[in-house]
Amino acid sequence: MPDSVKSIVVLIGGGHAAGKKTTAELLKNEVKDTFPDSNLEIMVIDLIKYIDPESLQRFDSYSKEAAITVPKDDDKKYPSLKPSRFNFVDLKQDLKEHLQTAPNVPQKLIIIHGLYALYDKELRDLSQMKVFMSSDPDTRLIRWIRRDVLDAKKGISLEQVITSYLYGARDEMSNFIFPTKEFADVIMPRGAELNAIRLMVDGIIPYFAFSAKIPDRLSFNLLRPSDSNDVFRSEKFDNEKGKFYELN
Repeated sequence: MPDSVKSIVVLIGGGHAAGKKTTAELLKNEVKDTFPDSNLEIMVIDLIKYIDPESLQRFDSYSKEAAITVPKDDDKKYPSLKPSRFNFVDLKQDLKEHLQTAPNVPQKLIIIHGLYALYDKELRDLSQMKVFMSSDPDTRLIRWIRRDVLDAKKGISLEQVITSYLYGARDEMSNFIFPTKEFADVIMPRGAELNAIRLMVDGIIPYFAFSAKIPDRLSFNLLRPSDSNDVFRSEKFDNEKGKFYELN
């Protein structure tokens, strides 16, 4: 592990209902299963928690992240959704506090997921891996409907979802979210998949303080060769090299 890296930050961005939250939880579980005896502390941060409360006052919303598109007034004007509704200043401040750890504190894996996880440059510079969920619009809309409309407990109508998609989410995706794809180290086009999760684990292993000692019984969880001397051990996911990994 590089001496300068005490904790590991993974950013997972992408469109509405693309599988960001699911991927974050699967990554957390995969790391735990692969290294059950480590004292690694794993945190999952949802960007929804950093939506500016003032921006919410302008909308009658049922979903903070994706459906802030129905105005409270009756003029039928749908304000455009922009990244400015997220408070990146507070997010980066909280992240820096998490990264400031004493030498005797366990290493941390911090997973941040949300629409604009890859939007802020300073946030990207603090991370070791950047992932973009790149499912096609039809697939994401179907997932959105299944997630919110088919769940009777949420009480969300199909009309609400369609309105949110047509008058907010669609333009937001093309104008602000999709362009962040170019900053990704890993691009996942079909949502959360096991091989993609394992590829992510492979990419962050070199940053683990205990990565030099991977038990043979756990090597099946890794995509790369298990030989500790292989060239993949020193390979980092680094967009600055002009490299990214896309699973097709």
